[in-house]
Amino acid sequence: MSIEIIQPGSSNIPRITYDQDEDVLSITGRSIAERPEIIYTPLEEWITAHLNRYTQLRVVIFLEYINSGSSKALRDVLRMLSGYRPPRYRIRITWLYEEDDEAMHELGEHYRDAAGVNMDVQMVL
Repeated sequence: MSIEIIQPGSSNIPRITYDQDEDVLSITGRSIAERPEIIYTPLEEWITAHLNRYTQLRVVIFLEYINSGSSKALRDVLRMLSGYRPPRYRIRITWLYEEDDEAMHELGEHYRDAAGVNMDVQMVL
């Protein structure tokens, strides 16, 4: 199993990893950085470099909490991903939220609708 750590994560910064065997980019934890560009600009660069070499990517987002600055930055990443369209690209995005977390459920649906991105919003039991 080969996992690339793009961002190690902390109490304020999400952990961002790429599992090469599964072709899954994971964004997990909390995203409440005061300067979200230090997280999301390198992520955009990583995604662009990956999609310059490959035509598919699965993205899984499972955040406990995200502040407004990080929320805007993540929306920009999702909008960027929406530009990689079929038939050339196969991008699959899944937004996970905990069963009792209505705010994260609604945010996932908002991103899906506002960013114009094809994203599954799924509850984790």
